[in-house]
Amino acid sequence: MRSELVRLTADAITAVGALPNAASTASEAWDDFVRLWLASDAQRLWRRHSDAVNRRLLDRWLPRSSDRILKTDLWDEAVSDGLYPALMTYARHVDGIDISAAVVNAAVGRYPTLHARCADVRRLPFADAAFDVVVSNSTLDHFGSIADIQTALAELHRVMLPGGTLVVTLDNPSNPIIALRRSLPHSAYDAVWQNYGELAARIAPSALGATCNVGTLERLVAGAGFKVTDRTSIVHCPRVLAVLVADQLASRSSERAQQRFLNFLLRFEKLASLPTRFWTGHFVAVRATR
Repeated sequence: MRSELVRLTADAITAVGALPNAASTASEAWDDFVRLWLASDAQRLWRRHSDAVNRRLLDRWLPRSSDRILKTDLWDEAVSDGLYPALMTYARHVDGIDISAAVVNAAVGRYPTLHARCADVRRLPFADAAFDVVVSNSTLDHFGSIADIQTALAELHRVMLPGGTLVVTLDNPSNPIIALRRSLPHSAYDAVWQNYGELAARIAPSALGATCNVGTLERLVAGAGFKVTDRTSIVHCPRVLAVLVADQLASRSSERAQQRFLNFLLRFEKLASLPTRFWTGHFVAVRATR
């Protein structure tokens, strides 16, 4: 199973990197990959930390009461507890989309009350002004170009009610680790997967697509018709090391030890208050209103 996971991860990365021209291929590759990812229970403890950091951001930025929220992908809900339980405390209805049927099925299997469907965020199957809130955490950074991000933001503007809230996060190209990964030529990236596939699959399961720094993200969001109200960065712990340690703890330690480790990782989020936050954070985040 491990060798098959590595192969399908590489296939999925190739397909996602080709979006949008190979959207159907990407979906099929991710469908196969997700099934094996779920069976392998990869990054279980790390995902708990990722969910906790994102929930903290939503606690600060989302309105306390909404009618309908859209989440623009369901990876979190497919592979971990995700954000759905938190989102349900803010709204009466939560809708979610994902390009992968396997992700949608896994998310709905975990949360039967989730209104989920397969869809591309650049072509949303919803009416104008359908949502009070849109949460888009690390969805738009899977596309192949900034133009795709602009298209997606325009769609999110279309489906949002006037006065609604958008929360969007992207891979942070100013973070040295993200910058290093993005600077690698495809040949080097392929070599890493060929020689260290199992390790790579557990640390970086998806390709790095187009992204931008927080200033450019603000301009793109404003260009789509939103008014930017806040900006920050999140996930400040050394991610690669944290994932490796988390995997060891998940299989060998008690729940109490795991929780102590998670509490330790959360302390790194204090770096978000420093002037260096847009270098240390793995993701940039913007809040905006329509």
